[in-house]
Amino acid sequence: MRRKVWLWLCICWLAATLPVMAHVQNENSLYSDIEFSEAKEEIVLLHGIQAISLEGGVNLYRPFDLLTRSTLAYWSGKFLGLGGPGASANEIREAALRDGLVESLEGHATYGDVSQAYFAGQASVEEASSTLSREAFALYMGTFFTDPVGGMTLFDMAGYEPGPTGLVEEVESSSVTEGGSSYDVYRIAVGGVWYQVSHHPKILNGPVDLTQWVDKMVEASWYAPVSGDGGEKQLEIIKVGEAQFTPEEIAVIDEGAANGEIDETTNGGITSKDNDEAVAAAAPVLEDGEDPATTTIGIDAGLEEARDREPGRSVPIALIIGGVLLIIIVLWFLVRRK
Repeated sequence: MRRKVWLWLCICWLAATLPVMAHVQNENSLYSDIEFSEAKEEIVLLHGIQAISLEGGVNLYRPFDLLTRSTLAYWSGKFLGLGGPGASANEIREAALRDGLVESLEGHATYGDVSQAYFAGQASVEEASSTLSREAFALYMGTFFTDPVGGMTLFDMAGYEPGPTGLVEEVESSSVTEGGSSYDVYRIAVGGVWYQVSHHPKILNGPVDLTQWVDKMVEASWYAPVSGDGGEKQLEIIKVGEAQFTPEEIAVIDEGAANGEIDETTNGGITSKDNDEAVAAAAPVLEDGEDPATTTIGIDAGLEEARDREPGRSVPIALIIGGVLLIIIVLWFLVRRK
């Protein structure tokens, strides 16, 4: 009887420690490898307007890898809504190829390919035949946050509208339960007006705990597109002025957000089990079937199955260690009883 009690306690503890749904994300928690990237701001903004998407259950952007046509097809196709609701990554790639966003799914992308994929070839480019890294892609795309192509900026194309700027006077937080997980959502007061922050916003230059924002300056913000049912406008992207918070304050990140995102503006998520299976299946595969000398091998490059869905939730290392220790203690107790 006592053995059964211990086993049930172990199972319940492990279930209770599964990470909660992610909510607020900043540059530290969105991607773990862009801290020193020249394109850090552009990467966060591009993700915020869904011009790029997280790939698999690993929050790596890999800024110095060469951009592939396969990734470009997926990013641009998803941004432009190809494949229909619930389409898999491969379906989106095939739709992008069929609609002429890319000429092939093989090989590395060029600046000309990027212009064609997102702007039907209308965007200005100096070296159209040159390949580019994923960091260079973000820097190039960042120019179109303000420079219109065909009369529209990237924000216009994504349906994002400018939000308030100014000093944050007050912050209110409330707890929300969604899918069995609870997290805080926020409202901020700027210029005497209250603004609702979305459930899963992207933040630049500030901590994910918005209650620390009082008396800090919002440099720019953008509203997410309003859903068809005419809901309330919500701030989806907020850029705080630089140097208002210390690196340590910004680095205190939400544990769930740092381990993959479930975003209400994306296709949903995959479970830790699904993600583990995708990693195991994809680890030996080279991205897009390329030469191992020119591309990354393993988890970072081959998560084709996981890319069909938005990233899942991986368990924080501290919880993994705690779970292992608990199992060892339980097994030791059972062996000793024998």
